[in-house]
Amino acid sequence: MNAPLAVMAALEQEIGDLVARLHDTTTTHIAKRAYVHGFLTPASDAERQALIVCVARVGKVAAASTATTLIQHFGARAIVFIGLAGGLDAAQAVRVGDMVVATAVAQHDLDSSPLFPKNQIPLLGVTQLATDTALSARLVSAARDSTAGTAARVHEGLIISGDQFIHSAIAQTALQAAWPAALGVEMEGAAVGQVCFEHGVPFAIARTISDRADDQAHVDFPSFLTQVAAPRATALLKAFFR
Repeated sequence: MNAPLAVMAALEQEIGDLVARLHDTTTTHIAKRAYVHGFLTPASDAERQALIVCVARVGKVAAASTATTLIQHFGARAIVFIGLAGGLDAAQAVRVGDMVVATAVAQHDLDSSPLFPKNQIPLLGVTQLATDTALSARLVSAARDSTAGTAARVHEGLIISGDQFIHSAIAQTALQAAWPAALGVEMEGAAVGQVCFEHGVPFAIARTISDRADDQAHVDFPSFLTQVAAPRATALLKAFFR
């Protein structure tokens, strides 16, 4: 059997109905997380691809722990992370409801200066980690297919991560100044990226914009999570695995 493709999200709503659609599932509990192994096609399909799905929970440590387990314990051949993010670009071209597929990720709260350059990952010598080109292209195509006929636009670019929920105009403006190329901000992607980079495993990330990381973000995010996240994830993953 070929190595599984892993699909991660921080919250249950962000994974949509993927687990419910799997055939022949087995669930393994490791470090307070449930890893569901299964297939999107029945056993009669000789070419069916194994998947391993996990809700990682919120933050960089949770994401890094989950990604490490997916690779080291389950032998994941690649990791796809989906979920929500705050729109960050100063031009506000990235709007609520749009999707951003990462071309690279970085940690906006990592600062080991003056020992190492600010935001650079110590001893790796890199600040931004590129996503896998082929997987990201599949996500872009799936994002466009899943949002066809809606007002949502699909963007490609830098997504930054940190252990903070950005929900103020002051914090938003500071990040825009420090990361002018960033299109979105969230709390997990760059941690997954670092784990994958260190293990030589391809990864890709797609985020639906739930808020603008401003003073309204704490109001917008919970509403978007309950009303939009699950159907958007369901549509995205159905298009991705078509």
